[in-house]
Amino acid sequence: MNTKPAATAPAPAVLFARLLARGRLRHLQLLAAVAEQGSLKRAAEQVAMSQPAATQALTDLENLLNAPLFERHARGMRPTAYGRAVIPVARNVLQALRASAETLSALQQGAHGLLRVGTIPAASSGVLSDMLMDFCGRHPNTRIEVHEDRGDHLVAELVSGGLDLVLCRRPVDLPARLSFQLLRKDEAVVLAGVGHPLARRQHLRIEDLDDALWMLAPPGMKVRDVFEQLFGQRERRPRIHPLSTTSEVLLLEALRHNQVLSLVPSSLARAFRAAGQVTHLDLTLDAAFDGIGVLTSSDTADSPVTAAFIEALQAGAASASAAPGARGGDPER
Repeated sequence: MNTKPAATAPAPAVLFARLLARGRLRHLQLLAAVAEQGSLKRAAEQVAMSQPAATQALTDLENLLNAPLFERHARGMRPTAYGRAVIPVARNVLQALRASAETLSALQQGAHGLLRVGTIPAASSGVLSDMLMDFCGRHPNTRIEVHEDRGDHLVAELVSGGLDLVLCRRPVDLPARLSFQLLRKDEAVVLAGVGHPLARRQHLRIEDLDDALWMLAPPGMKVRDVFEQLFGQRERRPRIHPLSTTSEVLLLEALRHNQVLSLVPSSLARAFRAAGQVTHLDLTLDAAFDGIGVLTSSDTADSPVTAAFIEALQAGAASASAAPGARGGDPER
């Protein structure tokens, strides 16, 4: 399909004025549904519209924007370059509206507020679990939703308004509207099953791990980058297990079989060790590893509920740092 700019392409201000005057939320809902379903028929069913009405609504939106948003192919419909520019915006608007509706509903049901917290797995174990139940006890009328995911996904949700704060490592590129405050230092440790041949050895060196089989985190996770720092430049490449997973359950089960090693944050290792049959190797690693902090948006940071939660996080972090023998967020090590 031809997506070259037309000679009479309207200016951005004109397109914006058209959307404000004649655009409807139904347009955005349908746009997101067609992108998700890849079919106008299925999208119409999803948003409870007749197919003729959906066809007309999509045509109206394309006329407003003066651009074709989808093209047909053998298996349905796919976004054009124009569509790919608009669809993420539609999804963000819908997500923000959904979040607002959830907050309003919670308030109408007697809650004093709704707090939506995003967290990476390492923060769930090393930061959030230490204070969450106490906070809930002291704020019984505040509803808290916790969403665990990868850091980049959570940052996108925070930017779009779907979350109020995120517990994560500092993003490399910090959006202008976001601010990051470090809560706890962290470090990478090597875990093994208690029956692994290296588990009882003391004063290990990197060279002692040359024959080990490793289970890695997926690409894009900080601990995977740390692994590459440690082993990527070595002459002898480590052996890698074919399974790569973010699932704590699957990783723990693999370690219990005493066949693999895994590099994990110490903030997460504490929970693994508490589950039993897993131990740290006696090995000091020379690799930089970012700590865990709280990421907030200028849109939500001033909320009393958010402020109270951050204060509780700070108090919990201070208490953990002051604990005897505390190191990397894991005082038991």
